[in-house]
Amino acid sequence: MQNTNQLSIDFDGDHIRRCEDLPTEPAPGNYVIIDVMFFSTTVVELLAAGAQSVHVPEERGLEFEYRSDNADAKIGGGRTEAFEPEDGYDFFNSPSYVQSVDVTDRPTSLTSSNGGRAISNLQELGGDDVDVYIGSTTNAAELARHLPDDEETYLVSAGSKGEWATEDDLGAAMIGRYLNDYPLLDFEVEMFRDMLQVAKGENYVERHEVRRRDVEEFVQAMNSRSVVPKLVGGEFVDVSESPLQTAAQPATSD
Repeated sequence: MQNTNQLSIDFDGDHIRRCEDLPTEPAPGNYVIIDVMFFSTTVVELLAAGAQSVHVPEERGLEFEYRSDNADAKIGGGRTEAFEPEDGYDFFNSPSYVQSVDVTDRPTSLTSSNGGRAISNLQELGGDDVDVYIGSTTNAAELARHLPDDEETYLVSAGSKGEWATEDDLGAAMIGRYLNDYPLLDFEVEMFRDMLQVAKGENYVERHEVRRRDVEEFVQAMNSRSVVPKLVGGEFVDVSESPLQTAAQPATSD
């Protein structure tokens, strides 16, 4: 019997704790990229808001090339100190900020230094038998339901600047528990929320109103989305066949 007082990533698969630890020859299977704060959560929100797709370029700046080929695209990149998109961008890595951007039926493009790099590496090194998904705390249960039971699954915590990232490991733990048909218990949900609140530092959510909303209204809204982003034809699309979702829902433990 599992010890319910111990948080673990116990599931039938493998956990990779940094994008730098991805193998140079990825084995066949499903790879779930987990960059909770905030790339993965932002991608989920873009698709939940009705975006046609999310393109992830190999490096920042190439989003502009994508828009030149897709005139109606909305692109995300860097931000200013005032938490506004840098010149030329429509949004940045913020699940709360993208709520103000009309992406319905539009292609989008967005990258990040961690999650985006992991995706680029898998695209370059993986073969036809490697499928890439994006996971977060907000879509953990739906993603786990979607992944085939008879295929290997690898949970890839993106990490931050080469170091382990608490928030990514928490996202991996959530997804792993659902893959193992052992969802978080109520007290664990509260523990996870508390840990996510301070994952980037005790005062992180006080940094700016945008970041407070990112964490408290989205990252901590566990299983609030039924979006399953999968890399198809070079872009992420929602393969869950879920109805359009336009606002964060109350966090639940199931």
